[in-house]
Amino acid sequence: MEGLFGQATTRLGSRGGGALGIAWRLTDQLAVIGDAGARFAPGGGIGSLAFGLQATLDATPIAPWLEVAVVDLSNRRAVGYTLATRTGIGVDWMFSRGMGIGLLVRTYTALDPEDDNPTVAGVEGAIRLIVTSAAF
Repeated sequence: MEGLFGQATTRLGSRGGGALGIAWRLTDQLAVIGDAGARFAPGGGIGSLAFGLQATLDATPIAPWLEVAVVDLSNRRAVGYTLATRTGIGVDWMFSRGMGIGLLVRTYTALDPEDDNPTVAGVEGAIRLIVTSAAF
């Protein structure tokens, strides 16, 4: 679960939202990720669906990581694009075997900007709650 805050596009100011994600570990340091999120915006909000990879840099109790994903966004009129790449950097702290918290920063780069506007992009930060299968 992620609590999001940021500017998904240069067309809008900063706004909040939330997301739910899932990860499947391929190795100790590489995972396939996917998430669905929503952000407040004029015209019905901004929905997102993302799929990509996350690489853990150091598997310690406080683990830094990088991610790269492709994101499909709704509400093209408000955002100015519907398809983007997302890159992120974050850190997770596993305070127990099955639960942790994390902080992250992500950037968006539009792949199909409206009117070929190259400046339509965004940045967001998030706090996330991590629950693994070991918690059950």
